Amino acid sequence: MDTVSLDWAFDYLSDMLPPSTLHTLRAAISTSPLPTLLTYLHTLTTTTLLPLLTTLASQVATLLSSSPTLVAAATTLLLFLVLYRLLRLLQRILLFWTRLLFRLLFYAAAGLIASAVWQRGVERTAQDLMVFGSRVGGWVMMVVGIWVREYEKAQEMQAQGQPGQGRGYQRQQGGRGRDGWR
Repeated sequence: MDTVSLDWAFDYLSDMLPPSTLHTLRAAISTSPLPTLLTYLHTLTTTTLLPLLTTLASQVATLLSSSPTLVAAATTLLLFLVLYRLLRLLQRILLFWTRLLFRLLFYAAAGLIASAVWQRGVERTAQDLMVFGSRVGGWVMMVVGIWVREYEKAQEMQAQGQPGQGRGYQRQQGGRGRDGWR
């Protein structure tokens, strides 16, 4: 069994290493089992693995050429997998920037409150927060009142049987109301 020559590696390293280091490295490798191991791996791949891989590749090529439906299904599956990966990447990018934005908003609000407390004092800031909270609460109660009135109006119209809001889909002639769209 011939040993694999490593002269190409030493030629490559001769530009980077000093001659004394290159000579020491050549002597160490010549006494090591590395060339024998490389020769064994080269022989193993050329005599054993290469015939197996060529046979496998020819069988796969024959199968794919005899079954174009399989190729189309595999291509479609591959396309869906690539699209899924792209959509997941876009989702992660969107989540990252959304989280970053909300963190920045949170810290900006905390900084604003801290600067307000620093400039105006604790008591005035607490009074301002009470006024702000009462105004927001009043606005929320106004919106809830509007929603409750509209809800009661829709319930009343439904109880009277009037067409329109609250009755769902109706057919023009002899419709069945909420029975469906069929």
